[in-house]
Amino acid sequence: MYVAGTVPSEPGRRPIARGRDEASEEDVYRQHPQLAQLLRTEFNSLVVGHSNGDVVYHYLPPMPPRIHAFVYLCDREQAQRFSQSLDFLNLLVKAPQSGDEVVAASLRFLASFNEDNRGFLVSAGRELSRLLAGEPQRLNAILRRMRP
Repeated sequence: MYVAGTVPSEPGRRPIARGRDEASEEDVYRQHPQLAQLLRTEFNSLVVGHSNGDVVYHYLPPMPPRIHAFVYLCDREQAQRFSQSLDFLNLLVKAPQSGDEVVAASLRFLASFNEDNRGFLVSAGRELSRLLAGEPQRLNAILRRMRP
């Protein structure tokens, strides 16, 4: 995911923060049940791989996601399987909508599921140095943000 935000359901209407004195987000929605109908969360994602059964592919799937497909956070096993190869980094680094923060955050996320998270980040850094050989400033910016 590279962009996320809460927007009003009606164009032109600005969302107003509610619940300044509430203890939790659940309390805000309990006190203002209309918010569930007035607001929606939008996000953009970048597909850098897919799976078919137990086989993981680090390239775009043959078809885009269905319009009503659900989105879930990878579980530990899925993240470990996906991060066994760093082939997805090429798509992630070269996508115009993917910023350096997204690259670094993705690698920190995947490293958290690896037993040797430092080793994973070192390998990812090596792959990034190969992919970004002509962009040393960008490479250094990403490497600085990859620290867990």
